[in-house]
Amino acid sequence: MEIDTRFPTKLNAVSDAPEPLRRALAESLPSGEPLRLLVHAPAFSTEEEKSPATVLAVTNNGWLVASETEGGGAAVEKSDFSDTLFLELKSILLSGQLRISFAAADKSHFVTIKFETVEDDYYREAIDLILAGIDPALTGVANKNRNEASMFEGWPMKVRNEAQRYWPSGQQFLAAKQWPAVSGRSQEQLAQAGALLITERELVVISEEQEFAAESRPEDHSADESKQIFGGIITFVPRVRLKDFHVSHRENVGVLTLQARAAHGGEKLEIIFPSDDEKAIANAMEQMLVSRPPQTGIQTKN
Repeated sequence: MEIDTRFPTKLNAVSDAPEPLRRALAESLPSGEPLRLLVHAPAFSTEEEKSPATVLAVTNNGWLVASETEGGGAAVEKSDFSDTLFLELKSILLSGQLRISFAAADKSHFVTIKFETVEDDYYREAIDLILAGIDPALTGVANKNRNEASMFEGWPMKVRNEAQRYWPSGQQFLAAKQWPAVSGRSQEQLAQAGALLITERELVVISEEQEFAAESRPEDHSADESKQIFGGIITFVPRVRLKDFHVSHRENVGVLTLQARAAHGGEKLEIIFPSDDEKAIANAMEQMLVSRPPQTGIQTKN
């Protein structure tokens, strides 16, 4: 089949992947295990770095990422669903990135896939498949109720659109909280604008991301906004991976700390938000516990 030389392509079979990725996939994928998804992303370069070509494969039991190396070979990272901690999708202008965090040998690791497009549909499909593999018990148990979209009323349009776009497939919302950016006395940004969505199966954290064009420097806060590039980071944390959480206060902001744990390791995530929202965030997390305690058993600290 024809592979796009610029944007991601969904492959029909391992044989459609270009070498050396094809050989790496053939050698690393479990024999006889059905493939749910294969996505190829070509190599591309920016002013700062060069990203290798990759192929993401999702099977019935886990996932695998094959990446080209500078020496002309291919490197492979893979994990079962039982050791996958969380996923992060980042999109800024024409640059997309999927980061998968996983555990191995009592340590946390991550693999990053970069692609030159804001059309991330294939990677959103991969995220849905991986989340469903991590917690199949609550997959597709509910349909989106458009009345629940009223939870987003009054939100800034950009954040509302992101929330509706990344609403996990087949999941019902339990709580949602949006917050503005937090700036310090010297106008430095202490926290990005964002939102927390809690469904029956996962926590979804939306964070606005701001970068500056090449002609502007990040420290130049007087730079014209037309030279700033806006995007978003969407983090998906399966509830069955939550071992512990607590809401705390740090200087001028509130902090939600999540401890994700899988079979062979874990990782801590921190979500920064305005200190005025500490009680609302704590209440949302408590509501999550009442609805369905995760299999791992969460300890709360407020």
